Amino acid sequence: MSIELITNIIVGVASLAGFLYGAYHILIRKKPLYLKMAVMALACMLISCVYTIAQHLVKGYVPGGFHVGMLGLTGCFLFLFSANYGMIDGLADDGSAEFLKYRIISWIAPIVLVFGFFPVYLFGNYSFKRVIYLIIVLLIAFAAKYHFKHLIFPDVDYGVVRAIRGYNAIALILCIATNVFLMSDIIGLEYLYLATGIVMAVCCIAIIPVLKKEATRWTTI
Repeated sequence: MSIELITNIIVGVASLAGFLYGAYHILIRKKPLYLKMAVMALACMLISCVYTIAQHLVKGYVPGGFHVGMLGLTGCFLFLFSANYGMIDGLADDGSAEFLKYRIISWIAPIVLVFGFFPVYLFGNYSFKRVIYLIIVLLIAFAAKYHFKHLIFPDVDYGVVRAIRGYNAIALILCIATNVFLMSDIIGLEYLYLATGIVMAVCCIAIIPVLKKEATRWTTI
């Protein structure tokens, strides 16, 4: 059994557990859309892992080029980005000069993630996978920007940002781990791939329960 298969089984089981918890406590109980989007992010992570596992079981390897597994990762971080940017950020940041420094500082996260990914181009030959992974990394970077921003942003009248800082911390760790996960896949560092996969799995298990608990401070969950 390959390291890639073992890693995706670990992440897949964890994302399944997180999704089922979210489906029961959030989706079927008609909770706020923000929470539902976080649950759907885990569903996308699960799809990515299921595809990879299925390919290993059927073919013994994952075919090159763009595939459903990559689409699942894309959907995961698109949901996380959309939830924070579209539903929370406007409640906290009114665009005034008072919060300008936090908007500037928040760019540290995406810059570090994107430029941290570029060393993969120093190893091996050009491949289409690197191009697709770079697109995914850009989505991860923008998601990380708002998770980081909402960690450092001062509390406002509604208190929505401070209330869910634990969730944003876990989501930011998930962004960083996934970034390294993709890098290790391209470079071929199997044990780093496994280690970051374990970190991702822990995040997938913890993220929805933490969000649900913290969101009770500003919703009627």
